[in-house]
Amino acid sequence: MKIRQQVSSLLTNRWAIGCLAILTIQQLLESSSTIWLVKMIAIITEHANETSPPDFVPYLVLYLASLAVPYILQCFAFILKITWKQEAQRSFINSFVASNKDNIGEWSNKGLKEEKLSILTAEGPQALQQLIDYVWDLYTYFLSVFFNIMALSIILEPLFAVAYFISVTCVIIVMKVKRRAQRQLTQKALSARVDLCQSLLAAWDNVLLGNQYNYKLWEEKTTQRLNRCLQRNVALERFDQLLAIFVSLMTSIPSLMVVVYYLMMNHNAPVKLSAFVVILPLLFLILSYTYQTLSLAFRWSMHKSKLVAIYRTIQSTKDAHIPLQKKIKWSKIQITQSTSDDDNQTDGEHVSLPASYTLTSCHDLLQQTGQSGRLTIRGDNGTGKSTALMLVKNALEKRAFFLPTQNQLSFLSETNKYSTGESLKNRLTEILEKVDADVLLLDEWDANLDKENRERLSALIDELSKKKCVIEVRHR
Repeated sequence: MKIRQQVSSLLTNRWAIGCLAILTIQQLLESSSTIWLVKMIAIITEHANETSPPDFVPYLVLYLASLAVPYILQCFAFILKITWKQEAQRSFINSFVASNKDNIGEWSNKGLKEEKLSILTAEGPQALQQLIDYVWDLYTYFLSVFFNIMALSIILEPLFAVAYFISVTCVIIVMKVKRRAQRQLTQKALSARVDLCQSLLAAWDNVLLGNQYNYKLWEEKTTQRLNRCLQRNVALERFDQLLAIFVSLMTSIPSLMVVVYYLMMNHNAPVKLSAFVVILPLLFLILSYTYQTLSLAFRWSMHKSKLVAIYRTIQSTKDAHIPLQKKIKWSKIQITQSTSDDDNQTDGEHVSLPASYTLTSCHDLLQQTGQSGRLTIRGDNGTGKSTALMLVKNALEKRAFFLPTQNQLSFLSETNKYSTGESLKNRLTEILEKVDADVLLLDEWDANLDKENRERLSALIDELSKKKCVIEVRHR
């Protein structure tokens, strides 16, 4: 229910309502041009043989205004549409943040990370843009068809509304029968595009690093997904175009019958015939819009289902930290408590107490976080040392600050232009000065550092440990 409310809010915010309201006025004014044109032609024809010119200027002014003013209104609607799109993306980002903030249990899941980031950066914004464009098109087509048919029925022949109603009813029945096939083709095409997008996310490493083995595997997978995407999207377009041909025939025949009937009934009325001939192209324009309107209307469930699926994908998994506990081999992890006594410092490295002990659970670590100091975790690869830090972070929440080895965390200090050691120093200094957290969790900070940088940064960590509880996983 929460997800459906989030999707519905995309169409009920003030930008959406304002945009659609302006479109309503614009289409109403635009369709009124038919009435003013018929009135003007009728006056001109009726008084064609009179010596004094007919007074058609008021209708001419109204006709020109009904053509010009809608363009101005449409410009304002476009401005609101852009705002609507940007606010929708802001809302989507906020939904992602609200659902995933502090959910460290999913942080190390690479497959889930790629899926959610793909949705957040590509598929999600694209789906939002498509939804708003879809609503804009559907609303515009529907209003154009409805208002123009009403204008033709009022000013010329009421049977146009009857014939059009019969046509639309028949088309709706046919499209409802074919709806399941269209939905299946649409879902297959969407699935193919998502698979292709996920494959392209891996292009950077596989293309630039120059490993032929990895590149060939990536190329084969990408080529296969490109072909599948092509086949499924062509199949969907072929289905839509065949259905469009059928619908155009069904909507045209009843209206053409009314055209013939009107011509036969008014063949001796030149005033009516002249007005009818002038607006006859408009009738066929309306008929051409019919399929677009109905086709868009039947795709509403597809767009809604797509957005619901996207919003569902970015939701967090409940109790995501529980699987983390199963990855840790506590009996193979040792912890050493260190001191920062200046008298015991020799080479800049911290000095450990004589003995280390084995952890039995996350509770052992949490018991040490109530006071400042430095705790070092060591163990064989694959024993779950980094996962243990994640469990501490999950338990302490805002009380702890977690700094992984590889990350894209935002800091004031720009790290791209510095070496690994200098970047880490800047980050640790910023944490010391800016971060209000009792516990600092460092995951293999000494990886890829030479001895000089390790000693220098270890001294800085000692400074941090005087104010905070520092729990570190050491690479060496």
